[in-house]
Amino acid sequence: MKTEPVTGLVGAGSVTRSFLARMPVVLRSLGPVKAESFRVARRIANTLRAGYAVPNYGAMEACSLIWIAAPEPILDRVLGDLAAQTPLAHTTVVLCDSVRDSRSPGSLRAKRARVASLNAVPESNERTFVAEGDPDALGELRRVLATEKRKLIELTPSSKALYFSGVHLATHLLLPWIAGSLESLRAAGFTRTEAAHLAQGLGARTLRSYGKAGPKAWNREEVLAACRGVEANLGAIRAADPRLAALYEKGVDLALAFFERGV
Repeated sequence: MKTEPVTGLVGAGSVTRSFLARMPVVLRSLGPVKAESFRVARRIANTLRAGYAVPNYGAMEACSLIWIAAPEPILDRVLGDLAAQTPLAHTTVVLCDSVRDSRSPGSLRAKRARVASLNAVPESNERTFVAEGDPDALGELRRVLATEKRKLIELTPSSKALYFSGVHLATHLLLPWIAGSLESLRAAGFTRTEAAHLAQGLGARTLRSYGKAGPKAWNREEVLAACRGVEANLGAIRAADPRLAALYEKGVDLALAFFERGV
């Protein structure tokens, strides 16, 4: 009977918040669990109901794949300790939910580890993931996620920063423009609910249009014509809230600069 290869987990922080805790196939093959102390490692294994605590990194030598689930501030130390204490040649090491890409852990690559990073895509309910890194490591991740019935999107090499740029532009960095829209509508007399409903409808229409037509959805003349009327009365907006006037002016300038040089 063919047995599944043993995998290891190096954990720190709240590992139970990681997508690994909700992957039955991963948990089924989990062997050694290493943390900052044996007590913490045992707690992680007990909480996951998988694997077994080990006192040192040497126990990872038998693993073909090692998952790393550690907070960003201590990740360098964790990776350095792993590389210093464990033979890693041809071992797949996966950085889970990390902002860094597979190029940054030089200590692992110096030990000839096959490094990849894996992140759950926001709003996908952990059904879709993005990964980048060593081709062999990506092949292994593809097999694991296929068994888990999850989708894997492989990022272009060295493009993880672009992935996060896309995520942040649609979330954190979009929020000021959403807030500006709602606050402008509320200042004009809309209730918060009415303003949110209108902004949501307009935003969804704009996203559908760009998703279908790409840059062709941008019509410079229509935009300038629409803006001229508002800009003629920009003083009224500034009197109501200078922040809204500044946001509006900046938005027009950024939009023109972006689309005039092409996407």
